[in-house]
Amino acid sequence: MKFYLKDFWIFISIAETKSLSKTASQMGMSVSSISKRLTRLESYLQMTLFERTTRSIKLSPMGEIAYEKSLNITEQFQKFINDLKSAKFTLKISTPRRVIESILIDWCYEYCKNKQDIDISVLDSKGSMESLDIDELFITNRKLGYPLAIHRQLHPVKRVICCSAEENAVTEISDPEDLKKHSTIYFIADDDEHDIELNKAGKIYKLPDEGLHLSSIEESLKMVLEKGCVLVGIPIIHIRELIEMGKVKIILSEWEMKDLTYYLAWKNRPYFKKEFADFLKYIEKKWQERCLSY
Repeated sequence: MKFYLKDFWIFISIAETKSLSKTASQMGMSVSSISKRLTRLESYLQMTLFERTTRSIKLSPMGEIAYEKSLNITEQFQKFINDLKSAKFTLKISTPRRVIESILIDWCYEYCKNKQDIDISVLDSKGSMESLDIDELFITNRKLGYPLAIHRQLHPVKRVICCSAEENAVTEISDPEDLKKHSTIYFIADDDEHDIELNKAGKIYKLPDEGLHLSSIEESLKMVLEKGCVLVGIPIIHIRELIEMGKVKIILSEWEMKDLTYYLAWKNRPYFKKEFADFLKYIEKKWQERCLSY
């Protein structure tokens, strides 16, 4: 036979009101349902809790003991619920991209300043995610193989061609053909990407599948700043600060390439806390704002 905590609440109410009908009214239940619940509890405990007459109902000797114990049980359970509700809500967020991780740290710091009852852990970068914890978000440019993961596509990320902003660092680039005259490197979003195409009002230019292809954003930008290379395909969200600092500039801006797709992933479950839903919306909003900055 199963144990039902609500049966003890009903038992306590009957003991205090000395009435099945009053308890039914308090609980929003019928008298017959209250009676069945009481009978079930007595069967579970294997004891008679009340002495009943046609005019009254009062606790039996064992019922007196059960009443005191039940008060303790329900008070402890209520304390447990209150402690859970008052506890800080902890969120986790991670990504395999360290440059995105640095952006997330800024966003999470801003979020925590305005939400005193929430803790956020920005986890170390991971190459893959075999599983997801409850209340954990994961930002990735490819869908996870984890069967319980929900994927929500974030705002598409524009990719651009950039070079050092130093005077005379790169000159005479007005057409994709001019890239052949310079040390040009290519950022690839994943190992499956090889060919990069540029599009200008329907005109297609296919970049040669040769030269240095890098998947590291940090190393790609290091080549631009230290070696004077032209970088093709860098997601614009990763060079915003460098543009504002006057260290890099976008070239051939009229030529477009395929946007980069990122996903926000989390573990599927039937119920989501409001704090989790609010944080998810916040990350989506901050991501979109950054993508639309240029």
